[in-house]
Amino acid sequence: MEKENELRIKGKMNFFFEEKVRVHVERVDRQFWNGTIVGKKSDSVFLFNDDKLGVMHLFIYDIYDVEEYRRAGV
Repeated sequence: MEKENELRIKGKMNFFFEEKVRVHVERVDRQFWNGTIVGKKSDSVFLFNDDKLGVMHLFIYDIYDVEEYRRAGV
């Protein structure tokens, strides 16, 4: 089951990266990041440009879920 979730998240991350879609990332530590995926270091490490923190490394294993960004109230 864990492997299926990892594959699902990788698929979503790759799609959002290729399409340059702004995303909302919920991490396993319950922090969340909003921004864009700006690069890919490996199959499981992405460069993420968070709106507040700037460019950060984002590991697939740290992601609880990722979805297309939507403004609050919309």
